Amino acid sequence: MYDSKARYVRSLFSKVPLEYDLLLGLLTFGQDRKWRAFVVEQTEPLPDSVVLDVATGTGLLAADFANAVANKGLVVGVDLTLSMLETAKERLRLKGLTGRTDWVLARAENLPFRDDCFRSASISLALRNVSDARMTFREMARATTPGGVVISLDFARPPNRLFRLIYYDYLLGLFPIFGRVVSRAWGRTLSYLGRSILKSRTGNQIATLMVEEGLPDTRPVPLTQGIVYAVYGRKR
Repeated sequence: MYDSKARYVRSLFSKVPLEYDLLLGLLTFGQDRKWRAFVVEQTEPLPDSVVLDVATGTGLLAADFANAVANKGLVVGVDLTLSMLETAKERLRLKGLTGRTDWVLARAENLPFRDDCFRSASISLALRNVSDARMTFREMARATTPGGVVISLDFARPPNRLFRLIYYDYLLGLFPIFGRVVSRAWGRTLSYLGRSILKSRTGNQIATLMVEEGLPDTRPVPLTQGIVYAVYGRKR
């Protein structure tokens, strides 16, 4: 049975998949493309790689991975929200990537895969949305082959105080306004996202969690003035 946070997150995101890609690009001023490219680069996918994308949403990162692997490779996207997965499946079908992708409805904390079966596992802009980050990393590490990369990309609190003040005004003020222009559902979703970012873990805190779950030599890397952190490590 889903817990209260899982139910709330699923309810929020089930109403907004169609506009998600466009709004993410607009609200991040196009930086999201660079962040995803960094994630793909760090995981070093091979032409025959089988990679896992947890909390895949509308499949933006899954599409980048699918373009990076050849026809012998496979990208498995997992999400809690059925409407997100349906949107991802259709959008990647239109891009001709159906043969390189598969989709699974599941929670990040309980991945339905055997041990050591993916070359890499990623979670992008969604760690704040899971109920148990530690269990999520434990499951991602379990499903990744020894030597494979586990990586988290998520919003964080920028270290520069002046920039942080401007950024927080943007999150709490303009974010919900932009959302309400699109729809009431997006207004609620962006209000939640802004508040969740203010409570987000630091890159070092995420790195500590990953090390504790069997991912040594984990490295936190700030991107775009530290508004997001990519944190990654290799499984022993």
